[in-house]
Amino acid sequence: MKTILLLLLLLAVTCHAEDTTGITNKVSEIDRDKDGKVDVRMEMFYRGKTRVMMTMSKRSTSGEMAIVSRSYLAGGELRMTESDEDGDGFLETVYFHASDSDEIEVFKRHADGSVRPVSTSVLDVHRRIHALQTDVGQVMGDYMEGKIDTDGVVDGAQRVREKAERLRQELQKLEKHENQ
Repeated sequence: MKTILLLLLLLAVTCHAEDTTGITNKVSEIDRDKDGKVDVRMEMFYRGKTRVMMTMSKRSTSGEMAIVSRSYLAGGELRMTESDEDGDGFLETVYFHASDSDEIEVFKRHADGSVRPVSTSVLDVHRRIHALQTDVGQVMGDYMEGKIDTDGVVDGAQRVREKAERLRQELQKLEKHENQ
């Protein structure tokens, strides 16, 4: 009787542990300032060996990890990204990526659920920011695949972050002016 119960328990555990969705994920956490706390968390989702979704979380001002972007891929290629540009926890910026070029189109999602295209001048700044983020995304992908080490990621990301911050300031000025 004990043997049968043990076999049934073992069978139940084995069946429960089996992945039937075909989706796997890989998590990478980076402690940029080496203080023992994760600063950036990347999670990649795969269908088989093909990447289908990525999320990036960063530590908020309150100290909690919060998703700042979620990207969707088709055929392994980036197609759409949602991003929290102002740190309020709401993914208000939506990027659509062209399948045959580096072109993007950008929309703003509002709290009421409505979505509107951004102005041409705002789109121009987003395109320059996107070029930087594409570089970072490639670096993070290389890191998660073991092609580069953490120091390479941190150094490259710091340079990109400084450029992106200048562009974000320009973007905030444009959006503030357009909202008046």
